[in-house]
Amino acid sequence: MAIRFLIFSGIIYLFYILSQNFLNLDYFNITKINISENSKMLQPELTNLTEILYNKNIKKLDLQEIKRILEKDVRVKTAEVDMNKLGEININIEDKGLSYYAVIGKNIYLVDENGIIFGYLNEQRIENLPFIVAGTEEEIKEITKILNSILDKNTRDSISQIYILDDKEIVIILEDGVKFKIDKKINKQKYSIAVQLYLKMSKEKKIDYIDLRFDDYIIKYIGDEKNE
Repeated sequence: MAIRFLIFSGIIYLFYILSQNFLNLDYFNITKINISENSKMLQPELTNLTEILYNKNIKKLDLQEIKRILEKDVRVKTAEVDMNKLGEININIEDKGLSYYAVIGKNIYLVDENGIIFGYLNEQRIENLPFIVAGTEEEIKEITKILNSILDKNTRDSISQIYILDDKEIVIILEDGVKFKIDKKINKQKYSIAVQLYLKMSKEKKIDYIDLRFDDYIIKYIGDEKNE
């Protein structure tokens, strides 16, 4: 019985040694890495990663760990890393979507839909998006939350910039310079009505601002001393 056990143990050990040596063969080295073209911002980093991974033995690579590290990058929305076939790895990166620009001091940043900064203005093609003027990153998140609650595609395109004036007033400046004065209680319905009112009334006279902070919509025309 003891002899059988020793023989069986010896076979298992021999199989383990052979399998280990077998997996270390160059046949199991990475010879091709496919990088998706979805990511524009991470191209330099992905090029470096390709150089690091090339010719590495697949046994020594943790693909899930590579995925985890890639997804920690603030510019990345999702990352997928898998083996297509022996010796070939696929890396698919999706960049975060650009929703707003943010201005803090002299810097202009890229901001995602959650108000998180993930890059600088010169890292992507310039788009027609609102500029959030803020003093801190927390203020950017606060303004983003308000914008997400009131804007749709059409109303978003008309906004030039937005900033918090004080605790009671937030100012939205449209592309033609007209101001919408709102507060943190603003809702999408009220804002949509204000946009329609603006489109109609601006045909008659040039508007300075529309104040949405009260039950009634207060319109101030340029040159008028009184509100209507």
